[in-house]
Amino acid sequence: MIHVGVDEAGYGPMLGPLVVGAASFRLPDGDGPSLRERTAGIWCRAGGKARGAVPVDDSKEVHRRHGVEGLARGVLSAVAAAGKPPPTDLADWLRRFGDRGPDAFAGDPWFERPESEPLPECRLPKNLRERLLLRGVEAVSIVVSPATPAELNAAWDSTDNKGRVLFLATMTLLVRVLGEHPGEDVHVTLDREGGRLDYEGYLADVFPWHPLRREPSARGTTRYVLEHDGRRVVLTFATGADRHDLACGLASMAAKLTRELFMARLNAWFRARKPDLESTAGYFEDGRRFLRDAGAVLESERVDMRRLVRSR
Repeated sequence: MIHVGVDEAGYGPMLGPLVVGAASFRLPDGDGPSLRERTAGIWCRAGGKARGAVPVDDSKEVHRRHGVEGLARGVLSAVAAAGKPPPTDLADWLRRFGDRGPDAFAGDPWFERPESEPLPECRLPKNLRERLLLRGVEAVSIVVSPATPAELNAAWDSTDNKGRVLFLATMTLLVRVLGEHPGEDVHVTLDREGGRLDYEGYLADVFPWHPLRREPSARGTTRYVLEHDGRRVVLTFATGADRHDLACGLASMAAKLTRELFMARLNAWFRARKPDLESTAGYFEDGRRFLRDAGAVLESERVDMRRLVRSR
């Protein structure tokens, strides 16, 4: 069966993209040890000290402990485990692992020249793919889906519902992943969005005419079974899924790494025009400070604020 983790990074900030990520693995069954248990000693928790193991965990915890380099090392270890060469820069990353290539973001000048944003260089353990296969685990794919402020603003104008836009972005990426594995049963783990418990109506909108039922589940989780094109798709929405499920944690790391690379481009564009401008991560209070400090640049470059700043 295919085990997929899906998570996002950048839902709360006022600047920069929202990114949804998905990580997929093929396992011999769905009832044995968890993916984290199967890969113990190869991947570890953010604070783990297993010799040679690479931290793969909740992206916020990995970033806090190990920075962008730690995010890159975890994500690139999964790329290597899938038997693929490492991407060199943001343009290469989007071209090979994004649902859209770098040209899709050329309309925003602060995201231009993605080839100028290198991924951190990382030392990785050897023979990752072979070591995983010996444990019955096949790393299949990583996919990221960024949405710019301009795209988010347009979507929010159309739906008047911020949570629904996030759910639709998540499901759009999931449908893509499902299409890559026709005929195989799939178990999907997703982080609960905004504390929501009931996703049945949302799922029925995305998968009309597909049998869907809710199953009993542990506290803090909601579980659905979907009959999709002749196979069984189990969707589990769980509190703190990025901490408990390795694939979900890896998806959150891929999303966070992508957002960090985009934000590095944004900061570089503004600093090229105002060298003493302090960088921002894009969150609300610091984002407002950044916009105040960048006022002269915004005016001289005639920046369309709907393309730069989110309305929600």
